[in-house]
Amino acid sequence: MALNLDVPVRNLAGDTVGTLNGTIGFFLLDFEYQKSITRWLALRAGVSGIGRLGTSLEALVASGISAAMGGSIGATVPLWNKPNFLISAVADLKNNKQWNVDPYKFAKDIVDSGYTSDSKAVLLGSERVNRWSVGLRGAWGIKPWVGVNADFEPGGADGSTSGNKSLNTFGAQVGFDFAKLSSVPIATTLAYRVRTGSGKSGNISGGYRSAQLGVFYNALSSVLIGGDFFYSTIRVQGGSIPDLDAVQFRLVTHIDF
Repeated sequence: MALNLDVPVRNLAGDTVGTLNGTIGFFLLDFEYQKSITRWLALRAGVSGIGRLGTSLEALVASGISAAMGGSIGATVPLWNKPNFLISAVADLKNNKQWNVDPYKFAKDIVDSGYTSDSKAVLLGSERVNRWSVGLRGAWGIKPWVGVNADFEPGGADGSTSGNKSLNTFGAQVGFDFAKLSSVPIATTLAYRVRTGSGKSGNISGGYRSAQLGVFYNALSSVLIGGDFFYSTIRVQGGSIPDLDAVQFRLVTHIDF
């Protein structure tokens, strides 16, 4: 959720005549399953849904509503494997359909040229987007109770209306398993992730810069339950509103079969 957002108030000529305070809410639901096929190959597949909308009238008019649903497939191939160190090559392909509602631009087009098929498409538009990435991921077990992992994944996005854009992701995470030091079955993670390229902005592309804190219950050997807290900077496509500083929360359940 992005709180205390300064939402621009524009006239129908597109000029900013003032600002109002508003709030924008986000939601995310995803599921991923990964299967180790052989010692040198793991495959995964997932589905996800994401959305964004203004929770106040001012934010709703300025930012509109966006939603997307889709799926993904990916593969991991270990390249270098030591007892406490692993480097793998990864590749992912994601396909989703995005829906966007822009009430401000719809009203502006009505005034400029009347109700047409183009203005109708502005009010409720949709786009099919394919995203791909290839790169490297590494993990290092420093101690039995602390480890580090990092990733570097160049890629791109191809939208049916927005065209081809670059989208590169890199970041690092450190994890602590306090159950290895005491009888407290708690694990925590700290992470920082960055996206670069022309595709980092988008109606629902997510944060292009984010810090994460995770807290998990790990008393069961094959089940991990907890949550991630994110502080993200999000750039919404079109420039109608400034970059958003958003606080997000995600429930996580990880099961090893």
